[in-house]
Amino acid sequence: MMLLLVLFSLGLVSGSPWSKGWCDNKQLSHDMVSVPRMDQLLLKQGLVEPRHNLPTPEMVARAGYPVETHVLTTEDGYILTMHRIPYGKTNHEDPSHPFPRSIVFLAPGLMCSSADWVMAIPEKGLGFILADAGYDVWMANFRGNTYSRNHITLDPDHQRSGFWDFTWDEMAHYDLPAMIEKALEVTGLEDLLYVGHSMGSTTMSALVHYRPDIASKIRLANHLSPTTYMSHAEGVLPWIATLDKILGTLLLDLLGVGEFLPSNLLMDCIISLFCHEGWITNGLCSNILFILVGFDEQQMNMTLLPTIMHHTPAGASSRTLLHYAQEINSGNFQGYDWGSDKKNIEHHGTATPPIYSLSDVITPTAIHWGDNDYLTGSKDIIKFIMESHTIMPGMNHEVEYAIWNHLDFLWGIDANIYVYDKLLVDLETCTKEDCRTIIHSNNY
Repeated sequence: MMLLLVLFSLGLVSGSPWSKGWCDNKQLSHDMVSVPRMDQLLLKQGLVEPRHNLPTPEMVARAGYPVETHVLTTEDGYILTMHRIPYGKTNHEDPSHPFPRSIVFLAPGLMCSSADWVMAIPEKGLGFILADAGYDVWMANFRGNTYSRNHITLDPDHQRSGFWDFTWDEMAHYDLPAMIEKALEVTGLEDLLYVGHSMGSTTMSALVHYRPDIASKIRLANHLSPTTYMSHAEGVLPWIATLDKILGTLLLDLLGVGEFLPSNLLMDCIISLFCHEGWITNGLCSNILFILVGFDEQQMNMTLLPTIMHHTPAGASSRTLLHYAQEINSGNFQGYDWGSDKKNIEHHGTATPPIYSLSDVITPTAIHWGDNDYLTGSKDIIKFIMESHTIMPGMNHEVEYAIWNHLDFLWGIDANIYVYDKLLVDLETCTKEDCRTIIHSNNY
């Protein structure tokens, strides 16, 4: 009841006369949330045939590629699944004369999974492109997503069991080291190449704080939309950050105490404020990922869209979303504030959240960023560049497409032209020559 009164006074409840601004005083209805599924909507418009909800290994196998599944347990008990494409269609080695392939480790963003790298046709899906280029491709799945929703003792179906008490702090601390070590253990290699999108970039940037030994094993870290500083983010997240200032812990009740499961009330408000005409009859507004990071109609492969909608969002904790909101409020690249000295000490070992310094990063770095990205504004990108000392010469890539957005790095029709071609050149550079030596010798 107390929460309802607070929301009513803020105007978050539909029809509140005291609001003026929070939801534009619009009369919202449940019908705005109950939109048709994207495959049904597009089929009705005669655009495409319904697509699939196949698991990652089946998508890879159906495309004609070899695929493996590897399971591991983190130090704090989370059971993670990785998917591997060991080689491409035409470049597999003679079994009698095997040769080591460089590993490319793909790390997904918030609410995403390994599926996002292989949804598209082989000519467009980055997982396939890398395998055909001769790399051993390992696709990560962070705790809480579709493929890593398990723990040795905690139950993910019980929101207060403790399973969902994590943010990307724990992913940087436990998940990345465990998955990287698994890939190196299976292959017998000593290092690898890294590609992270969005939260995959965030965790990579924080990794050195927890495991500099693991960070030293990465020959090149490629950041697709470097998501560290968030002060100039746009869209829904700054709005949630404002609510976090006002409501504090009450906001968790709206987002879902454990898993990120927005209530109808909150989704009504988000839809009213942030959904726009032309978003495929507002069908995209049923998917919180697109509302959070935007939609680029010119670069969206409409045939692929129903498949995307089947696989994403792939799951996340509410606190992970709030972690980014806290960064908007603080202006820092820092750990999650759990709200008390006791809880911060439990999670961080200190009474205050750690500050992650980009100047501590020791990994050779390449970045790709767009000018129409809701989460990584140009001023935040500039701050990232100014504080980073390991960006390789010639590897600071501003995408040459004016309205390139956050999800175009994954599913843009021309992602292979604007991003992946340059990514392949950078990977080859640091495969032929150890870029760690270049960084250290030049004191970047």
